[in-house]
Amino acid sequence: MKHFRKFLAVMISACLLTGCGSTAQNSGTESAEHMSSIPEEKSLVTLGDSISFGYGMEDVTTQRYSAYLAEKLHSRDKLKWNDYNYAVSGDNSSDLIRKLNNGRALHAPSADAIILYIGANNLLGAYGDYIIEKAEEKGIDVSHPESLTDEELEDIQKQFEDEMQDTDAVKEAVQKKIDENLVQLDADLETIYQWIRERNDKADVYVLNIYNPYPEGLASDLIPENTDLAGYAQSQIDRANEIIADLTAKHDDLIPVDIAAAFAACDPLPVIGTANAETTDGDAFEYYDPHPNAEGQKIIADAVWKVMEPRK
Repeated sequence: MKHFRKFLAVMISACLLTGCGSTAQNSGTESAEHMSSIPEEKSLVTLGDSISFGYGMEDVTTQRYSAYLAEKLHSRDKLKWNDYNYAVSGDNSSDLIRKLNNGRALHAPSADAIILYIGANNLLGAYGDYIIEKAEEKGIDVSHPESLTDEELEDIQKQFEDEMQDTDAVKEAVQKKIDENLVQLDADLETIYQWIRERNDKADVYVLNIYNPYPEGLASDLIPENTDLAGYAQSQIDRANEIIADLTAKHDDLIPVDIAAAFAACDPLPVIGTANAETTDGDAFEYYDPHPNAEGQKIIADAVWKVMEPRK
């Protein structure tokens, strides 16, 4: 089972990045009756996925980067900054648009500052999408891979073994999904920008790019040998970050924040990394979680703060 455990570890890490198997939801609660503007208060609105939501933190309401920022802003301005975090684990750019159109970001029109951090799931979720798609073709439910028993794993291994050995075919299929998702990201980012500005033309809007969560050498422990996961991920993330940079260059009212550089400067990477999981029968194994750890959340907050602080 050792080889398939490695395959499963990659499947879980891909699913974790896209929020598969997670029931986490936005922790903020609000209603229209609380929408009145109070002069002594300002609001920070965050739009994004599991990274912005604070996935993996013991207390997302205090440990995610938007909470740190709200505290910094409070200390700087001597007034309350409300942290309205609308990020949802698993969202890609199209998911975010659907939620915006369904009224998810209630405080966006009145926000003083808006953070947009979306796109990781458009490309890094492609592998998880591929695995889930192939599994569904075979009638296998892998939406909660950590709950699979050894018997179920053995059955999946038999069905996937030949296909997963053809690494060139897997790469080709995943690359096709990434290419499609990046085209969608390009279109969606412009739609998101227009949605924001049609409702709020005053807020400072900060657009964050994407970091590479995979350190060199990780691939040898998780996927077939001679596969450079870190290098491949970087090449695709660079493509996404070019799209994000094009958006901020096109609209001079957008403020770019280089999260990719902030994480690249860290050694080790400030991500959750290797973590433990177990099947329903208690069989423990390791997987890799690419989400920011507590330090990583603070690094994101600091990177945004450095851009925000001169604008006080």
